[in-house]
Amino acid sequence: MNRVSGLRGFTLIELLVTLTISSFLLMASAPYLSDWTYSRQIKDASSKLQSAYGLAKALALRNPDAVGATSAAAGIKVVTGNSTRAVYVCKGDPASAACATGGASLRWSADFPAAITMTLGGTSVTSSSAVTLAINNRGVPTTGLVYGYTLSRGGAANDVARTLL
Repeated sequence: MNRVSGLRGFTLIELLVTLTISSFLLMASAPYLSDWTYSRQIKDASSKLQSAYGLAKALALRNPDAVGATSAAAGIKVVTGNSTRAVYVCKGDPASAACATGGASLRWSADFPAAITMTLGGTSVTSSSAVTLAINNRGVPTTGLVYGYTLSRGGAANDVARTLL
């Protein structure tokens, strides 16, 4: 008769100790994981806003509709829905009805979480109104203001405040 000796599995006590230590480590790291998640969402939204501005500026400089220097050649529109916020890049006036999902002037769009608090050009983006930034054929805002934005979620440690121009 052949016996295999020396082979043992885990005992129940060893398994329970391992699970207890793992659960304590997971509970200790949970606040850091949520902070990292908030930080990633802010950085993602910031990147999308900067991309939108770059695309709108390039579209305005190409000036596909041959508009004058005082009119909007392109622009950005930030809207809030029930569960998301979206940024649209449109040719022409971003305040027009054609600058929307499926609209004729829409050239690019991106979504980011609605839990992010956003201010664009000093105006808070809320569900009641969209915030727009019109850009003329010279690649600057038609209002002549320097547009900045602030993004917030999860506390001041994760806030981002930048200027688009």
